[in-house]
Amino acid sequence: MALISSSSSDFVLHPIIGRRNASAKGILAIIALLLAASASLSSAAQVYNVGDEAGWIVAANYSTWASSKTFRVGDTIVFIYNKSFHNVLEVSKEDYHSCNSSSPIAAHATGNDSIPIIRSGHRFFICGFPGHCAGGQKIDIRVPRNTPGNPPPAGTGTPSAGSPAPLDSRSAAALAPSPQPNGGNTRETTIAFGLLIAAVTAGVVALLG
Repeated sequence: MALISSSSSDFVLHPIIGRRNASAKGILAIIALLLAASASLSSAAQVYNVGDEAGWIVAANYSTWASSKTFRVGDTIVFIYNKSFHNVLEVSKEDYHSCNSSSPIAAHATGNDSIPIIRSGHRFFICGFPGHCAGGQKIDIRVPRNTPGNPPPAGTGTPSAGSPAPLDSRSAAALAPSPQPNGGNTRETTIAFGLLIAAVTAGVVALLG
């Protein structure tokens, strides 16, 4: 009777153990997929609204705003403003510091200008309306050259930080990858993935315990 009992026990337990191991392997595979998706989201292009809710205005501290961001090639900066009172001029380093709006590299005046970041280095923007740049409506967008994912500048030489090569809006848009609709949403989604991974991992531990 003992042999029959032992045999019956093995017959019952082996399928259960097998099912538990198969379930654990399946969950671990899901965790691996979630980790890959999370890594992809964390490296996705970001969209930054200059000045956040305030937008592009006079008397804002854009130096503090820009220093709080980590810009990368592929990101997009968006200037939102009242086009009756402001515009956006991309200028050289010298013109940025002197607030000279007479010879811009590029001019934007739609009130909702999306400008892709297609290379590392500095890009300088000011408002061309009289007195606005001197009043603080200017920003230096710095993209570190050593930031992971930033390719080297195009061409045989390295462009001067103060003299970015002029690009028309069509060529810039064609070179830049499509950004995510909102940088904040991307980070929130990444955090959600992390929490989900933690929950699934805890489930695996409970299953195997």
